[in-house]
Amino acid sequence: MVLRQIQGHWKTRDVKLRPYHTFLELLVGIFDDLSYTHLPRAQNQFANVLAILAFMIDISIDTIVHHLLIESRSVPAYCCLIDETELDNGLPWYHDIYQFLRLDIYPEVITAKDKRALRQLATRFVICGATLYR
Repeated sequence: MVLRQIQGHWKTRDVKLRPYHTFLELLVGIFDDLSYTHLPRAQNQFANVLAILAFMIDISIDTIVHHLLIESRSVPAYCCLIDETELDNGLPWYHDIYQFLRLDIYPEVITAKDKRALRQLATRFVICGATLYR
């Protein structure tokens, strides 16, 4: 459907898809030569999930659509296990992150700015069992 729309064969009538269509037209204009290959949804699980999410939410016309950054790993996530490097106080460098994620507590002496930075940094980590992963 999107392929036919971007080629100009069909019109983009769905309000939720219009911001994406507009952005895609901008991207298409950047390239000198562009070819399209159809890949059925059954062979592209990620596109299928995005299509389902787009169907589930309502996006108003005035909504600004931000870029979606998706990282893919060349090795399984468990290979990114954080090692046990220790700092001068005898605790591992990730101790504050672990305590924040596990118990929702901050270090004793910390500023509001440091709290915000810790919360933001902690979003990149997850605890599985008793192990911290990035």
